[in-house]
Amino acid sequence: MTRRLSLIVLTVSVLLSLSSVAHAQMATSAEMGSNKLISIGLGGGVSVPVSDASDAFKTGFNGQGFVRFNLHGLPIQPRVDFTFSKFDVKDVKLQTPGATGTGQIFAGIANVQYSLTHSGPLRPYIVGGVGAYASKTDISGVPNVSGTSSTDFGINAGAGTVFKLGSMLSGYVEGRVDNVYSSKSGFVSADQVRVVPVTFGIVF
Repeated sequence: MTRRLSLIVLTVSVLLSLSSVAHAQMATSAEMGSNKLISIGLGGGVSVPVSDASDAFKTGFNGQGFVRFNLHGLPIQPRVDFTFSKFDVKDVKLQTPGATGTGQIFAGIANVQYSLTHSGPLRPYIVGGVGAYASKTDISGVPNVSGTSSTDFGINAGAGTVFKLGSMLSGYVEGRVDNVYSSKSGFVSADQVRVVPVTFGIVF
């Protein structure tokens, strides 16, 4: 009887210890941003063309979706991003009354996110990576000009912050610089096309 009671007490103690360890691990994971292996982000905002691109395009809008892999115990989080930016062409670039034009950039990017802190209401981070950028410009109303398209290599880097919106949902704001290495055959005659997207969204 005494031996059975001792075994029960030992079993309960072990179960309580394991429960405490599991709770501590989940709390640590939650502080790092998520206790899930995969998080999905969706957002949108404004895209600002800079440098040579600002001579051709007006400020536009962007949409973003990403899949983030939460590798617990590591300071980095790999991300696969899909982004879209669209702009109106400036009238001075068209040089034809009544003409219109739009430019768009769709990108698939392999990024790495590095969290600067793992606790608190605001969790800032930096992000960067490389990818493929498909650029397209459509022009109407200009004689002998219909538009251009190309797919080029590019890099991006930026920073953002994550903030809690609930037990299962977070918000984020992020600003990046997309640098596309152009072949100069597109609508923007430059070897590099730079765009600054500022995005607001949710992570779940």
